[in-house]
Amino acid sequence: MAGREYLLFYDADCGLCTFFRNWVHRLDRGGRVRSIPLASLEANPFLGDLDADRRSASMHVVGPDGVRMSEGRGLLRLLEALPGLRGFSRLVQSSERGLVAAELVYTTTVLVRDGLAR
Repeated sequence: MAGREYLLFYDADCGLCTFFRNWVHRLDRGGRVRSIPLASLEANPFLGDLDADRRSASMHVVGPDGVRMSEGRGLLRLLEALPGLRGFSRLVQSSERGLVAAELVYTTTVLVRDGLAR
């Protein structure tokens, strides 16, 4: 993995996930984010320890330090890579309430997505 690269693992079969991925790449002027579909073989070295349900349950982000985060914490980690959002991400990550809020936002988005898919 390149020294300053973030890896975004997303569900390529999910319209909302693909929309989010495209949005991230539009904001990623520095080219720091590489997206990889969850189901691809390229994801295995980073997600191979997850069972199929856990792997597909959320997006996952691996930062330049090699640490994987998922769900709301993964979202905050991804925002670190985007110009203008790095400070916001660090501010939210600096408090327990911020982390809880990030998880709530992520969970709500997933529930809405699942509801729309039905």
